[in-house]
Amino acid sequence: MIQRLYIKNFAIIDEIDINFEPGLTVVTGETGSGKSILLEALGVALGAKADKIMVRNGADRAVVEAKFNDVEIRRIVSETGRTKSYKDDEFVTLIDLKKENITRVDFHGQHDQQLILDKTSHIDYLDRYCGHQSEVVELEKIFSDLIDMRSELDDLNKNEQHKKERLDLLRFQASEIDMVKPVEGEDQEVKEAYKRLSNIEEIIRSLRNIKGKILNSDHSITDQLSLTYQELTKIEKYDSNISNISSLISDSILQLEETGSEINSQLMENEFSEEEFSILEDRLNALESIKRKYGGSIEAVITERERIDKEINSLNDIGISKDGLTNAIKQKEIDFSQKAISVHNKRMIKSKELSNKIVLAMSDLNMDGSHFDIIIDQDEGDESFIELDRKLVIGNAKGIDRVEFYLSANPGEPTKPLSSVASGGEISRIMLAIKTVFQDIDPVQTLVFDEIDSGISGKAAEKVSMHLLHLAQKKQIICITHLSQIANQADHHLHIKKYVDGKKTFVDMEYLKGIESSKIIRELFIGTERIKA
Repeated sequence: MIQRLYIKNFAIIDEIDINFEPGLTVVTGETGSGKSILLEALGVALGAKADKIMVRNGADRAVVEAKFNDVEIRRIVSETGRTKSYKDDEFVTLIDLKKENITRVDFHGQHDQQLILDKTSHIDYLDRYCGHQSEVVELEKIFSDLIDMRSELDDLNKNEQHKKERLDLLRFQASEIDMVKPVEGEDQEVKEAYKRLSNIEEIIRSLRNIKGKILNSDHSITDQLSLTYQELTKIEKYDSNISNISSLISDSILQLEETGSEINSQLMENEFSEEEFSILEDRLNALESIKRKYGGSIEAVITERERIDKEINSLNDIGISKDGLTNAIKQKEIDFSQKAISVHNKRMIKSKELSNKIVLAMSDLNMDGSHFDIIIDQDEGDESFIELDRKLVIGNAKGIDRVEFYLSANPGEPTKPLSSVASGGEISRIMLAIKTVFQDIDPVQTLVFDEIDSGISGKAAEKVSMHLLHLAQKKQIICITHLSQIANQADHHLHIKKYVDGKKTFVDMEYLKGIESSKIIRELFIGTERIKA
């Protein structure tokens, strides 16, 4: 139950702080005084959509605070339209705010009257009364899964030819790479060997020439160094430091002799082989070809080969997954059919119970002799998988049923679709009747009615006022009204006035009692009701 509502800089409201009590509270005021703004602010506090135009002109933000028995909620709307929400002074996301407050306050206004005229919403009212919303949610999930799975199966069937063509290409690519069998780093080794064989004659010629210069010519480097070494040893006896030089020369001679041995070894190995050259050339061409086709490097080729294997396995699995998907669809159809028929049976039983209760409630609202039927029907289809009473019926997101409310407001007249026969006043009373029936199963403690009395006058208005009083014995009722019959029966009378001070508009709200309340009710309503009558 709401205990207090604080509003600051919201629309034309400067600042108000209102306490609410149990029972029936009526809200009165001239047209445009701000009655609906009060309810709009409450809705925003509970998580309704907010907009920057809600911020009072000249203010940087609007604040709405709502205190309930167990929690205090604050919502701040900035001049940019951004909002922040708090629960007991702790920040809370808008999603959590809406979720936590969904059962705190039930708003009924013109939108609800339009909703009851929309036959697609009638099934929701019935399911709410049946109390099996969780089963309906499960049905919606299965139905959605079926649509997705059938779409996937259609795609698999359409892609059969594409799959075959793709597999042929992948297998060819795999065979092409496997024929080469590339090894990581191999291309560099083959390039080096190919380059060596391509230039073998120049290599041999140069090595022989160098060998001659070092060892074999008449004035070879080693001969000259040997003579130098001998000359140095002759003068060592005069200067001991000379031995350092002679040792270096001796080491050089040894290194040159080792160089000559290495050249001899390489000359023996570096023989040109036409067969080897041809093999290297072919190998290099094969490696370069697959590198160009599959990524530019041997590493990329090896990675691509692994990817090809994975795709081939994936495409081969499609045949298996197709069978599995077909079987899964059949199981989903069985699950849907069983749950849909179970929900259908509950709807059939509860619909009669609900229509009887609504008829009784309408009788209390000056609609004696009215009939209210809940018609449940199905669409048939030869290709459907759901059988009901030896007929194949088509499934939908909520099961197999179409639900529509039928009304006869006059005794002896057959019931017809609600949307085609109900007047504005009748719609208001039907909605009030439904709210009354749902009060025992609905956890909502506060009901807010915005002009529930639309199109009502005279005796009907008296009946509605008594009905609201009866409802207020179990729920907190806040009602904007234009009827004196309702206002006079209220436990509390909240009056709203709009006035201008300087160039600014202000809204004032106060509770009225006794003579003061009666005076305002006469001024606001009596003349208007005479005109209606």
